This record gives sequence, C-alpha cells and structure tokens, in this order.
Amino acid sequence: MTASPSGTSVRGTVVVLAVVAVALYAPLVGWGLPHATAPERTKTVATDEILPLEGLAEMRSTFVSPAPDRNLGYPWWHYFVVSVAQAPYLAVLEFSGGLSQPSPVYPFGLSDPVKSLRVLTILGRLVSVAMGAGIVVAAFFFSRALWGDAAGVIAAVLTMLSYPMFYYSRTGNLDVPAFFWSALGFAVLARILTSGLTTRRAAWLGCFIALAAATKDQAAALFVPLVLVLVWPRFNHPKGRPYQVAPLVALLLAGLVAYVIGTGMFIDPHRHMQHVSAIFFNQGQVSDGAIYYPPAPRTWSGTARLLKDFGLGLAGMMSWPVLIVAAAGVVVAAREAKWQLIWLVPLASTFLFVMRVLGLVILRYLLPLTLIVDAFAALALIRVRRSHPLVSTVLLVVLVGWRLAVGADLSYAQIHDTRYDAAAWIRTHYRTGEVLEYFSGPDRLPAMDAEVVSRSIMGRPRVPGEPDRGPAILKYLSAEGPAYVLEMPDWTSRDADYSQDCPPEVYAALMDGSAGYRLVAYFPTPSLLPAGYRRPRLDYPTVAPPVRIFARVK
Repeated sequence: MTASPSGTSVRGTVVVLAVVAVALYAPLVGWGLPHATAPERTKTVATDEILPLEGLAEMRSTFVSPAPDRNLGYPWWHYFVVSVAQAPYLAVLEFSGGLSQPSPVYPFGLSDPVKSLRVLTILGRLVSVAMGAGIVVAAFFFSRALWGDAAGVIAAVLTMLSYPMFYYSRTGNLDVPAFFWSALGFAVLARILTSGLTTRRAAWLGCFIALAAATKDQAAALFVPLVLVLVWPRFNHPKGRPYQVAPLVALLLAGLVAYVIGTGMFIDPHRHMQHVSAIFFNQGQVSDGAIYYPPAPRTWSGTARLLKDFGLGLAGMMSWPVLIVAAAGVVVAAREAKWQLIWLVPLASTFLFVMRVLGLVILRYLLPLTLIVDAFAALALIRVRRSHPLVSTVLLVVLVGWRLAVGADLSYAQIHDTRYDAAAWIRTHYRTGEVLEYFSGPDRLPAMDAEVVSRSIMGRPRVPGEPDRGPAILKYLSAEGPAYVLEMPDWTSRDADYSQDCPPEVYAALMDGSAGYRLVAYFPTPSLLPAGYRRPRLDYPTVAPPVRIFARVK
C-alpha cells in the first residue's frame, strides 16, 4: 500500500468523483417519463421501475389503509426511502391545491397528473443518482483500503463508467440502491480486513448488509459467505491477541435491528412474511418470468450452460477488456497476498445462491460485482505501472474508452428514444374515433394525448402463456381490427424483435401484409457505434426499442 494522502486531498478526490458521477447520470433522469393522460399511462418505460407511485402506495398500505394487492416483489426499505424524497413535493401540492382527496385510483386526487407524476418520477430517480455517486465513492474507499490511492481512483472511475451504472443510476429500479448499501458494506469490510476488526466497524458492516438485503433480497448472497472470514484468526485476533466476540455480536445485533427496521417488520411484519413467502415459495405471485424464461434444469449440463451465460453476462456488463485485466489482477493478488482472493467469494456466491437457484442469469444482479472486478483491474494497472508506465497508461485509456463508448451509446439512445419519434407520428396521423391497439403492456408505449384511444390487442389484457392465440388474433384483425397496430419488443422478447405477446405467425402476417395491414412507420434503435457493433443488451430491450406501426388497409 502507498502512503495515505492528507484528509483534505482525500476529501477533494471524493468530491470530484461524486460531482463527475452526478454530471454523468443526472441529465437523463427525464428519460421515458410517464405521460399520464389515461389510467394505463401512469408508469415509466423502464421495466421493473417502482416510480412514480409504487413507493407511495406501499407507504399508504403500511401507515394508512392496507391494500389486498400490495407489490410483494421487493422488501420494504427503498419504498420508504423514495417516498421520503417525494414527500415534500406532495406537501407542496396539497398546500397549493394540486392534491385533494388522495386516492389509489387515477388521477389519484391530482389536479394535473401528467405534470405531478413526472415530477414524482424525477425526484425518485434523483435518489438513484445520489446513490450512484455514493457507489463511486465507496468503490474509491474499497480499493484504496486494499491497494492504495491510485488503485482507489482507477477503480472508482471504472465503476463510474460501468455500463449498467449509466442505466440504473437514472431510473427508479432497486438495483443501484441495493448496490449502494452493498458498496458501503464492501468498503467497511475492506477497512476491517486491512486495519483491524473493531466493534464500531462491525456494527456499521451489519447495518449496511441488512439495508442492502432489505432493499433487494439477493444482496445477502454477496455477504453471508464473505463475512465468515471475520472468525478467521488472521482478521479476528491477529498476533496472538484474545479472540474478539464483541465485534461479532455487534455485527449480528446491528444487522438484526437494521433489517427489522428496513423491512418494515417493526410496523407491518405480515407484509414482509408475505414477501418472503412469494419470493421463495410462490414466484408466480410476483412475476411471470418463468413462462417466458424457463429456468435451466438442475443437471450438470444445465449448470454448465448457466455458468457460460454467467461469464458472458459478466463480460457484457463489464466489458471484455476490463474482465481480462481484472483476471491479471487476480493473478497479482494471488502472488502478493493470497488472502485477497476472498474477494472472489461474492462472484461464486452470486452464481451459486442466486443464478443457480433461479435457473437463469439476470444481468442486473451482476451489477454489484463490478466493484470487485474493477478493483482487481485497478490492482493490475498499478502493478504494471511500476515497470511499464506507458503500457499501464494505454491499458487504462482502452478500459476507460471502451466503457465510455458503450455508456455514450446508451445515453444517445435515451436522448433519441424511438418512442419520442413514434409519439410525434401518432400525434400527427391519429384521427378522432380511431383506435390504436398494441401487443405487450401499456406502460412501454410512446406518450399519447388524452384523445388517443389505445388498448391491448383485441381489447383485452394479455394472458401469460395463452395457447392458440395466433389464429384468433388473425381472424380478429381481418374482420374488425383497429385502425393501427403498434408492435415493439418488451421484457418477454428474449432476442426477438417483437413481443412474445404477438404470436410469430401474427408478426409475420403483419410484416408481409397478409393480415390486412401495412407497415406505415418504423423507428429503428439509434446507435453511435460503428455498423455491425451493438452495445451489450440489458435484461430487457428497455432503451429505444424498434417501434413498428401498422395501418389497416382500407
């Protein structure tokens, strides 16, 4: 480790890193905001985002009036955090007359739901921006504790430019919040392993682990096997000192208290019990994912396939250059101090206790691992710099440039999202009395004015996994179909260019004209990358998916 700089220097570094992170993430918090001109248009276009209203709905169900249809997909903590951020605006609305007789039904007591839901969304997303900046700072302290100041800065910059950080720091998904609390836990644990176990540090570690798990359950997989090193003599009582029990007790007690508070069990224990039951014993209650993404079989071949997907997912989320240099950093750590290889445990535990249990690789669950991968990459770079400074500089430029190019491409696609142009087309061509029907859910659609009549295909919601739907839709389109049909990929699409809610034969008939429709507007995904190159996919085609609009042939 290198000599530590002054406190002023460290504070300056932290401020610069945080300001740059905010400058990168904040400008696009307005991407894909809801245009709440109808009851089904109150969600953003980001899949699994809890904004604008799910946090407030959970708070209403917790403190005012329990609802029978609560969102049990996540623990309680971040619902509370984001609601606290939104509360001052609600107070202003109530004081100014913009909110009267709050209701769980559209327009929710809002005099201007379009504006109000947009503001509520931005406020919730700014929480993610702040937590994204906090992750960058935590990455600095994590690598600094292990390998010095230069490693801390390099790792923080790499984490800042991580591809999924660009996306999730701008949305109300729970992935960055869970990563934030996890990153704080990693930073504290790194300090413990390098500077010594104390009761205070152990208590903070317990709090951060608990709040991470109270935000997203799978965060526990990062830490449960890892913290067992604190019973190892090297870290618990080095150099013959007495065995330390008090810090371990502090960790457990602080974690327990924080978890009870973070999950809301001190107010509504039944809600968390329902959540745990749904997650572990009734996944269908919170997600239809298994219908569209069947889990890998619990066989050796299924596990091997899953492991391959895990590796490819890491490469896609973190880039091959960073992953390769990080592998070199692992070799360096093994030669210098083998105990540092314990930081590989979260990679293994994430695969074993999350991906293998689920039977599929969910890319956003890999996000916290970038902190560890980036740290090992930073270690490799600073060791190369000792003997080959030019090589180290070139490698750093490649790693930063690669990630920055992918992040810039994502940002460009958000700025020029296909739904913006599609919304303008609809605004120009739609005529009163016409109907626009769509496949998939209504919350991924282009923004539409209040007078636009839109509904799910055949006027009824999708039934997941419904068989023999294709002939019925084709018959409907030929006999009484709407003026327009809109098709775009969604979370069910896998690698297809269209929603699985649209049977393949229907999509083919729309494209070749045999369904009685012709393609009148097509908005392809924009990109800054050279032809033939595509940025890695996220779990779902959320950003600027290709949009096709078909018009009925008169």
